[in-house]
Amino acid sequence: MPEEIELEMAKIQRLREVLVRRESELRFMMDDIQLCNDIMDLKQELQNLVAIPEKEKTKPQKQREDELIQKIHKLVQKRDFLVDDAEVERLREQEEDKEMADFLRIKLKPLDKVTKSPASECLQPEITDYLKETIN
Repeated sequence: MPEEIELEMAKIQRLREVLVRRESELRFMMDDIQLCNDIMDLKQELQNLVAIPEKEKTKPQKQREDELIQKIHKLVQKRDFLVDDAEVERLREQEEDKEMADFLRIKLKPLDKVTKSPASECLQPEITDYLKETIN
């Protein structure tokens, strides 16, 4: 019985980790979308300035061009860093998933003969199904 409770606790912890990861992914996606929108807006403004013949550009327009190029460059660097960071996080999560799957397989072996635990009946079926997918 204590093993069943321990296993159920591990499953709940795993679900919590999955939800926290998903929240993190969504935050990354929101940041990425915002950066892309900002970059597109700046590029549009830059395109409008570039369309003006060089002879007709005022000094402030030329300065604004340079400023826009710098801003775009900084935003692209920021996005590159964000993407690299997300990749490192993804690889770390893969390793954690593997370790958790190994741990749960070891814990499940002694429980193979045990029928359904009362605690698992309390979990919603979709959560139980999701856990089975992520564990196996």
